[in-house]
Amino acid sequence: MRIEAGLYLVMSGGGGFDLTDNYDCNVFLVEAEEGWLMFDAGAGRFPEQVFAVLAEDGIDPARIRHLFLTHGHADHSGGAAVLRERLGLTIHAGAATAAMVAAGDEEGISLGKAKRGGVYPLDYAYRACPVDRVWSPGETRRFGDVTVEMIPTPGHSRDHVSYLVTTPRRRMLVAGDALFHGGKVAIQDIADCDIAAICETVRVLAARDFDTLLPGHLAFTLKDARRHADLALACVDRLQCPPSII
Repeated sequence: MRIEAGLYLVMSGGGGFDLTDNYDCNVFLVEAEEGWLMFDAGAGRFPEQVFAVLAEDGIDPARIRHLFLTHGHADHSGGAAVLRERLGLTIHAGAATAAMVAAGDEEGISLGKAKRGGVYPLDYAYRACPVDRVWSPGETRRFGDVTVEMIPTPGHSRDHVSYLVTTPRRRMLVAGDALFHGGKVAIQDIADCDIAAICETVRVLAARDFDTLLPGHLAFTLKDARRHADLALACVDRLQCPPSII
């Protein structure tokens, strides 16, 4: 789904635009001089759906060069293995995510509990995936005319990171499940979801400069995106947790 020149939504499930499998998060493509950058990987259950979207949008899959993971939850990382195999992608992640994804650690990414709770079907098979480049907190790298900075944003999960992506046109926060439209967050009954860390992450994001918000679910916004961080911060400043999408 073309958002604008150089920015596409290529996966989105029931918590978004019903573009692909119900279990897929929002997956965005950003065009750089050396090829497309993909942010998150969906659940990986039906990869042909993704390739159909790419074909419809006129995107050559061979030009997708890099995949960045925000965290290990299956709706965000489960598709990494098949995409790496089929496209030869370079996989990027923070250290904690990289360790769990590479090991296929279902309990570490809370998939075991999610299956037992009926969130995922019991026959859902998570595939481990090697991570090629492990990022340090605050690290910044250039990909031609696009700059990507990794921001640690724990809370929704212990390993969560977001990416500040600067293009010639936009300054975009790829927020994963750290911040959503309307100043909302994502709270779950899992071992590493931490409300205090969620609130601290809100403070971190509200202090950053970005004009576009690309969250892992629900609506994205292309204008004045900082207002969503400010809405969340207003709750935190009152010693409240922002409302949850879950």
